[in-house]
Amino acid sequence: MAEAFLQIVLENLSSLIKGEIGLIVGVDEEMNNLFSTLTTIQSVLKDAEMNRLQIEAIQNWLIKLSDLTYEIDDILDECATQFSISKHQNSKSSRYSLKKILFRRKIGTRMKQVTEKLDAVAAECSKFHLRDMAVDKSIEEEDAEKIVDMLVNQVNDNQEITILPIIGVGGLGKTTLARLVYNDQRVVEHFDKCIWVCVSDNFDVKTLLKAMIESAAESASDLANLDTLQHRLREFLNHKKYLLVLDDVWNENQEKWSELKNVLACGSTGSSIIVTTRLKEVADLMGTLPSHHLSRLSDEQCWMLFKERAFGQEKEEYPNLEAIGKQIVNKCGGVPVAAKALGGLLRFKREETEWINVKESEIWELPETRILPALRLSYHHLPLALRQCFAYCAVFPRESRIEKGELIFMWMAHGYISPKGALEMEDVGNNICDELVLRSLLQYDSRNADEKTLIMHDLVRDLAQSIMENKIPGVQVQRANVRSASDHNKIREVNLGKKFVAFPKSNQSEMDMSFVLNNFFRLRILDASGTRINQLSSAVGNLKHLRQLNLSGTQIRTLPDSLCRLWNLQVLNLDDCEKLEALPKKTRDLINLRHLFLEDCESLTEMPSKIGELTSLRTLSQFIVGRNRGNRLEELQCLKLGGKLTIRHLERVENLMDAKKANLAEKENLLHLNLPLGK
Repeated sequence: MAEAFLQIVLENLSSLIKGEIGLIVGVDEEMNNLFSTLTTIQSVLKDAEMNRLQIEAIQNWLIKLSDLTYEIDDILDECATQFSISKHQNSKSSRYSLKKILFRRKIGTRMKQVTEKLDAVAAECSKFHLRDMAVDKSIEEEDAEKIVDMLVNQVNDNQEITILPIIGVGGLGKTTLARLVYNDQRVVEHFDKCIWVCVSDNFDVKTLLKAMIESAAESASDLANLDTLQHRLREFLNHKKYLLVLDDVWNENQEKWSELKNVLACGSTGSSIIVTTRLKEVADLMGTLPSHHLSRLSDEQCWMLFKERAFGQEKEEYPNLEAIGKQIVNKCGGVPVAAKALGGLLRFKREETEWINVKESEIWELPETRILPALRLSYHHLPLALRQCFAYCAVFPRESRIEKGELIFMWMAHGYISPKGALEMEDVGNNICDELVLRSLLQYDSRNADEKTLIMHDLVRDLAQSIMENKIPGVQVQRANVRSASDHNKIREVNLGKKFVAFPKSNQSEMDMSFVLNNFFRLRILDASGTRINQLSSAVGNLKHLRQLNLSGTQIRTLPDSLCRLWNLQVLNLDDCEKLEALPKKTRDLINLRHLFLEDCESLTEMPSKIGELTSLRTLSQFIVGRNRGNRLEELQCLKLGGKLTIRHLERVENLMDAKKANLAEKENLLHLNLPLGK
């Protein structure tokens, strides 16, 4: 999990550096120092996570690293927020104001301090000799050495593009091998450009071209048609020796491949493509070189991997468990990642019944599609972008019905997902849900035909929970991968690597909001839904990292003006707040607000002025037409609303032109429009 979140932080930091935000807020040098140190740590982090169960020192090191990584993420969040506020206010005249100078000094000091801590953590990892400890590492390195030699020395003079397929069943390590080659220093120095694209099922040429341009650190969001994309990519690759990795390809359509290949033919001599795939047909279609086959492990090799994960360095023998374990390993189909995942799942279980339950689980009876039943339990073969999202699902209790929208909002709040090209955050989250369903790590609830509710098989949830428990030894998951921050009797604070989520305790109808607001300034999600709170302190404005505030079903009558200081707030849920009489007057200042839920707020009599300035808004479940400029129907004109919308007091619309300005007919994502009469 540390590897997955470190990747997110590195991407955020890289984006800030490229946007020269460091120069603007005065911490450019500190940002570059941080990036250098984090990149150094990333190079050994995979091996560290693979060995965390066996060596306590590594486990403790990972905990320290995780805490520092989340601290860095909060600092970067403050930098991005300050930049965004300054840009929005366009305060050029106050560029050197005392307030900004103090901010630069404060952030600069914090960055230097955290970099010093990070340097110490980086120095610690050298004593672990991580690359010597992975059981199957030598096999991967031997394969990588052959491919690197081929790319750098053997095909350097080829006029045509060289295409090498790496083929094998899911979980054998195709992506890992390709990544070793891609990151090899000899490859980095040999090629002018290196591009990585995860393909999966969607072999849409337009989508792939966008992904390639974005992988090359260029924006493609402004490119609307295929011809423009082709032209931009040719400009980027023309007369350059490039390496392109197309990871996880399923396409068997000759025409689609030919169309993409024609665009890629603009590189110089020695340009190469690596394709990872599970299908021989794909390798035959795309390859110009003989495929590099990854073989399944023998049962004995799988057993050794499983045994190392399940028993670690324990000297005590468990003959009965070993006998059951060998039967489980036989189901792994020679796939190392399956053996590792299952071994890790059973690491702390020593009762025979627990092992028998895994061996006889119904998940083994699921029909085989693209991945073996054993790999349905796998975590380590997931792309980094999906790992954090999958592991986070441990926040939900066993047998929960998980609302897809709620899950996506939680991922957004913690920074696990971000816009990708033309896709907004919610679209990316939806695609991740679909991908996790495809891999059988999540399932759609068969009782809901609309595919808005998800469920997790118990065994798969155990895997997600074990990932969280491995991060923090000895901690029991209640509703999240949790570290309890307090024994306060009215509130349970959930800590995800120092990013807190506050929930009321189960079976509690009260919540000590004052305690939360005065003790947890790094909250990302605050959920007080269904509690009896009737007011919100102005201290809520101090939660500068808050992304999601859920007050649905409470007795709230008004909201403090300080709420409008929550610059990063994305979701405000006020559904079923029957006593809510008004929203803050400066609600329009919440420029990052994306979802404002106001269903069944019957006491609400008017909308705050100029809500149409919230151009990020995607959900506004209720709009009350007013007669004054600033709260008329025309405020809906520029909002790209979706989902449900109820418009009340239509009788206040004074002329047809005002109604036309609302532009309701063009809101293609709006699924339900309710126009009650007389309200």
